[in-house]
Amino acid sequence: MSNDIRYKVHTHWGCFSLDEASYRYYLAGKLWISWTPGRAEQPKPDSELLHVSAEALRLRELAQEDAYALLQEHYLATTVTPYCKRMKDVSIDEMCLSVRSSNGLRRAGADTLGSVMQIMEREDGLRSVRNLGAKSEAEICSCFTNYCYSLLSKGEKGLFWQQVLEGKQDDFI
Repeated sequence: MSNDIRYKVHTHWGCFSLDEASYRYYLAGKLWISWTPGRAEQPKPDSELLHVSAEALRLRELAQEDAYALLQEHYLATTVTPYCKRMKDVSIDEMCLSVRSSNGLRRAGADTLGSVMQIMEREDGLRSVRNLGAKSEAEICSCFTNYCYSLLSKGEKGLFWQQVLEGKQDDFI
């Protein structure tokens, strides 16, 4: 089997051509492209590359299983959502909600993560949706936060936790 397949990656450092294995590492957040043509450079550790603290990196590792529970346990006073604008068109089916929660959101016209986020940002939030009680609200918030967090790259996860620590979670990416 030939490994001649090349993938083009566009970053703010330029355009790079990667083989399939490198491309998979890049998508998984294990490969950082920070190379400048003509200048050999040692790779920087996550904390220098991302400008995040060791505490943010520790939280990133703790949050692998359940980011929502970690946020609730330590940062309950603030509303933090690892939502990015690029997630707005993802279907709510990806969150694996219960039938009751899913149907309630669909009746409210929320078929995408973007529309769920709009409902959550309202003053009355998910409570305004008919047939969604406290249990459904908790399920939707938990699934939404965990799913959005899972869509972030490793670097974005580090930045997210740094912003949580600094209390700057108003505009995440």
